[in-house]
Amino acid sequence: MRTKLYPKRLVWLLLASIIILTMMGCLRSPDKELTELTYEAPVKLTVKPGEDIPGTDITYIGMGENDAAELLIGGQQAFKQKGDSLDWQGTPVKGTKVDLNLRIAWYDSQAMHVVGTSRIEIDHPTVTPVTVPDSALMTYYAPVAYGMATDALIPGTLYSYVGTTEEGAELSGIEGYPYRKSGDSIIWNGKLRDGVYLKLNVRVVQYDDKGLRVGGIATIVIAP
Repeated sequence: MRTKLYPKRLVWLLLASIIILTMMGCLRSPDKELTELTYEAPVKLTVKPGEDIPGTDITYIGMGENDAAELLIGGQQAFKQKGDSLDWQGTPVKGTKVDLNLRIAWYDSQAMHVVGTSRIEIDHPTVTPVTVPDSALMTYYAPVAYGMATDALIPGTLYSYVGTTEEGAELSGIEGYPYRKSGDSIIWNGKLRDGVYLKLNVRVVQYDDKGLRVGGIATIVIAP
């Protein structure tokens, strides 16, 4: 199955908007307990006949009656046309809820193409640095932007903001050189829960004595 789970232009437009809002918003305090992580990502994917939308019980059968798309949804036969909805909610792994709001963009005898949005909610993450597996049941690319006060962790990581120095923004928890200036990248790979992983690739947007602001892409990998 050839799968694209995010239109790049849309991701960056969403990211720009999020960064602007974050710049105007409050900074995350160091004593704020992380009880849930939520990501929202645009979705664009292609499903061939006989294949499922990844991680769901929605199967594309092919062209059906009256040139409609024939599907199995939860084992039940369904016929859909261009613009029709394909929503799905489920818990692919314990403590993680996925909510897909999709629409059929177009289809033919070779494939069905859908677009929409996804929402991933991860309950009580336990952050651990690990190598993220290459194979996955579901993968999503979400634009993110965060503002952290001094000593607060970047959500989903074990990196925290120490403060401003002559070398740049100082971070703790990073192996090696801990300083980043505006525009520099910060990369993290780790596990959020059993079967749920995070690749975070953000850049420093702004920092001062009060806090650090970053923005970029979070790749959420569900690989039970």
